[in-house]
Amino acid sequence: MLVVGGGPVGLLMATGLRHSGVDSLVVEKHASTLDFPKGRRVTTRTVEIFRQWGLEAAVASVSLPPANSLFSFDGETLLGDDYRRRALPFEAVKPTSPTRELICSQERLEPVLQARAVRDAELRFSAEVVGINQDDDGVTADVVSAGEHVTVRASYVVAADGAHGRIRDALGIDRSGPGVLGHRLSILVSADLEARMVERQSAVYWLRQPRAGSLFVAVDNKGRWLLSIPYDPATEPKDSWTERRCLELVQAGLGDASVDVSYLGKRFWEPTALVSDRYRVGRVFLAGDAAHLTTPEGGLGMNCGIADVHNLAWKLGGAVAGWAGPMLLDSYEPERRPHAVVCAEASLGPARPPNPIDGIVLGHSFTSAVVIPDNTSAPMTRDPVGEYLPLARPGHRAPHLWLDPEISTLDLFGRTFVALTDQAGKPELDRAAESARATGIPLDIHAVGAPGWHELYGVGPGGVVLVRPDGYVAWRSSAPPATSDVLTSALRTAAGHGPDTPGTP
Repeated sequence: MLVVGGGPVGLLMATGLRHSGVDSLVVEKHASTLDFPKGRRVTTRTVEIFRQWGLEAAVASVSLPPANSLFSFDGETLLGDDYRRRALPFEAVKPTSPTRELICSQERLEPVLQARAVRDAELRFSAEVVGINQDDDGVTADVVSAGEHVTVRASYVVAADGAHGRIRDALGIDRSGPGVLGHRLSILVSADLEARMVERQSAVYWLRQPRAGSLFVAVDNKGRWLLSIPYDPATEPKDSWTERRCLELVQAGLGDASVDVSYLGKRFWEPTALVSDRYRVGRVFLAGDAAHLTTPEGGLGMNCGIADVHNLAWKLGGAVAGWAGPMLLDSYEPERRPHAVVCAEASLGPARPPNPIDGIVLGHSFTSAVVIPDNTSAPMTRDPVGEYLPLARPGHRAPHLWLDPEISTLDLFGRTFVALTDQAGKPELDRAAESARATGIPLDIHAVGAPGWHELYGVGPGGVVLVRPDGYVAWRSSAPPATSDVLTSALRTAAGHGPDTPGTP
C-alpha cells in the first residue's frame, strides 16, 4: 500500500494498515515532521482511536496537562485585568467514553505518530509522488527521492497529501463549499509567562487587541505562544510583515510592553471550508485535508481526517486479505463525505469553543450499503453539533459501557467483526458463528453481562449486535435471530458482499 503524505493522517494510516495486517510505504515531500504549531484539539473520538491502536498514553504524555485544557479565555489582552475565563465541556470522567479529549499542538503530536509509524511501515521523507497510473491490478507511482525517479507499485494508494497535494488535481476531483473565508497570520514567540498565567491558563485565548479577531492559542502555556490575527493582503502585503512589526503586535496582544519577547517565526494561512466532490477514483482514495478542509473553529479538521483513516484502514485490510467484497471499499465515500460536510459547516461557527461538539464526533451516523437498517428512527436532538445521544442503532458508533473498571465495550473492537449478545444468547450465537466464520470474514463473539447493556444497546434477552472493526454497528437484532443463517447474511453484507451475492469470498 502506498500512502502519500506524512502528516498526522498519513502517519496514522500506516499504523491503521499495520493494525489490519497490511504493509505500507509512506512518502512525504518535506524533510521532517511539522516544526510550527498548528491545530491542537484532539477530540474524544480521536483519543478512542489512539486507545485502540496503543497510542493514547504516548499522545497524552506530550499534551497539555488537563487542568490547562479546561477553559476558554476572553479578554482585552492576555495579561490585562479585563478578561473572562469560561469552563469548556471537557469532563474528567466522561460517561460516554473511556477517554477524554486532549490539547496537543500538532508539532508535538506528529513525532509521536512518526515514532510509531517507523515500526509499522517504511517511511521516506524528502520524497514526492509526481505521477500515478492505475490499472485493474494496482497503481504505479513515480516517486522522486534524492533527485532520482523511483517506480513504486502498490495495490492501492491513499492520498493524504494535504490541501495543496498533487493527487486530487491529477484525478480531476473538484471541491465544493464556501471556500476561503479570510486571511490570517500566526506569529510564534518565546515569552516566559508561566507564573503570570497560573490563574488564566486556557486552551484558547480570544482577544480584542491588537485587532478584532485576534487570539493566542496554547502551545505549552509556559514559554511558547502563538498569536493569530486577521490581515488584509490588499493593504498589508506579506513582505510588510517584518519581525519588528510582528513583535509590536504580540506586545499589544499581551498588554504589557515590559515582557521580554523573542520572535521565532510566522506563517500565513487562509481559513477554508471545502469538501472534495469524490473520495475515490479506482484504487486511489483521498483522506484528511486532501479530501476536506474546515476552518479552525472547533478543531475539527485533523480529527475528521483521523476518522477517515479509522474508517478506511480496516476496509483496505479486508480487500488485501481477500475477505472483503467490492461494496466495502465503495462504502468509504458515502460514509465519510457526509461527515466532512457536517464538520465543514460546523466550523463556520457552531463548533466554536466553548460550544460542545460531541454530537459530531461521537454521534454522527453512517448510511451505506454495508450498514443494515433495523427500521428504528434516528435520534432527535435540538443540538446535533453538541449533543450526543448514545445508542446502538445500525450506522452509529457502538456506545461505551464499562465491562469492568479497566475494560470498555470499545476495547472489544479493532481487528475483527464482533457479535455481542448476553450470556443466555451466547450458546446459540456460538453455533451460528461456526457457519458465519466459514465465509472467511473475521468474527469474534462476546457475551456482555454488564448492567444496563440491553437498554443501552436496544436489544432484549438473546438479542445480537454486530459491530465492525471500527466500532460502528453494522446490524442489530433485538431478539434472538430466527436461524443461524441470519448472522452469516448480516456478516457478508457488512463485509461488502451484498445480501444476494452467492458463494463465499
